[in-house]
Amino acid sequence: MSNHYSLLPSATKAPHYGMLLTVLGLLIVFAPIATRTGSAYGVEALFDLVLVAGAYSAASRGRRQSLFIVLTLLTLALRWSALLFGGFGLELASAMATVVWIALAIAIVVTELFHQREVTTNMILGAIVAYFLAAVAFAYLFEILELLQPGSFAGIPQDASREQLGDALIYFSLVSLTTVGYGDVVPVSGLARPLAVLESACGTLYLAVMIARLVGLHIASGINRERD
Repeated sequence: MSNHYSLLPSATKAPHYGMLLTVLGLLIVFAPIATRTGSAYGVEALFDLVLVAGAYSAASRGRRQSLFIVLTLLTLALRWSALLFGGFGLELASAMATVVWIALAIAIVVTELFHQREVTTNMILGAIVAYFLAAVAFAYLFEILELLQPGSFAGIPQDASREQLGDALIYFSLVSLTTVGYGDVVPVSGLARPLAVLESACGTLYLAVMIARLVGLHIASGINRERD
């Protein structure tokens, strides 16, 4: 059994990457259409499931995972404080903690993926999870930038609520990561433009590297089976 750290356990343990992927998919689909009063709590509950799934799977994995669990609890506290009480400081702190959590989660998932020696369904799901997490991370980076420099993105209403801002930026992040570029939301500030370009470059490079990794492992596994 592998001794490497992972956000989610190996294919022989639950929960699998499929659980996290399902919750992420629901979050990405549900968030933009959650426009009714109180729907922000539902969106937050979905995001909390992502955080809890990571913390649960990291339990009893040593000091590194203990730090990850502490970060998860801190992120949950800041996110709910920002939702319940509002305020610039809490919203900024919540977004920053979320970015740090996602960055660490991506690092753990990708590290585990590159230590695998066989292509499995769970490994493929993990690669997709890391891709979607990157989109969410950049969305929060864009939100931090918009909070610090309002007007960094054209196409977002000036009087947009926090929920509307988040929905618009997750949409823009996914469009940038996939290099679709519809042009309805546009980065206009000096920091927003290079950040959007960086996301597009990361999305393209990630797909190229990860696909090459998966194909290489698949070919190597086939050769080993033939030798055996």
